[in-house]
Amino acid sequence: MKTSDMRSLQALRKLREQRASSQLVAQQRRCRQTNVALDDAKENLRLHREALAREAERIYGSISEGMSISDWRMAQEHLEELYEGGQRKLEVSVSEVARTLEIHEHEREVFRVAHVARQRQAQACDTLLEGRERVERLVDEHRLEADEIPRAAIGGRA
Repeated sequence: MKTSDMRSLQALRKLREQRASSQLVAQQRRCRQTNVALDDAKENLRLHREALAREAERIYGSISEGMSISDWRMAQEHLEELYEGGQRKLEVSVSEVARTLEIHEHEREVFRVAHVARQRQAQACDTLLEGRERVERLVDEHRLEADEIPRAAIGGRA
């Protein structure tokens, strides 16, 4: 393979390495954003649980004051609606965001490994290309020296 071909391939490898680097950075950003979304979902769930607990305390406080059976059943149904309507949705939301984060983190690791591999490949190619260019310079120097020896011999006889 010619040195110029090696330089062209190396330029392509560097472009691929830059693309891998960009993909890694973008994936890291997605992971951070998803992590923030997960924290928000967990906070919403926590706040909902607190609201549910306060409502339950209020209702149970009403029991001590005396409450009819029909009021008690309505209070239980109200708590159940709060739980079913909000709590489960929030729990599902937390689970979905956690799963999305897991997927993003896995993809980030794939991009990181690809980025590192491309860096190593680019470094190896740089080393190979530098060695090749060094050998070519030495060959050129020896060729010039070899050309000068006969001239010196011819010039010395004259």
